Amino acid sequence: MAHSIEPHLWVRDLARAKAWYEGLGFSEIQRNPLDDPTWFQLGLGDVALMITVAPSEVAPNQQYLERVSSRMGVGGPVSLYLHVDDADALYEKATSAGVSPIEDIWDPWWGGRQFTVEDPDGNWWTIYQQA
Repeated sequence: MAHSIEPHLWVRDLARAKAWYEGLGFSEIQRNPLDDPTWFQLGLGDVALMITVAPSEVAPNQQYLERVSSRMGVGGPVSLYLHVDDADALYEKATSAGVSPIEDIWDPWWGGRQFTVEDPDGNWWTIYQQA
């Protein structure tokens, strides 16, 4: 059996987050079938990502997750690495879509090419191209 990790990120504004990730190159794979969806599964190549609106009036059946809301927006010590074939092309796509890098594209001393962005809910993504 193959193993993989699919990050599940909580967001305050689902439409804003979806647009931000689409600007980074992700596209919709699947969504909650409600007229006002509460989650999207997005993909970029073979990478899958789930974004879900934090408990709110949009998702009233999630009261048991109220603790998620108290943790939103404070960031954390986690930076997700997204391995790509062409960091420069993704940098251009992201910045053209209005994504502001918190670390500009550069060539780290250990090799490769990378840049880092912060999504609207404080999650850091380092986009890395191996040398």
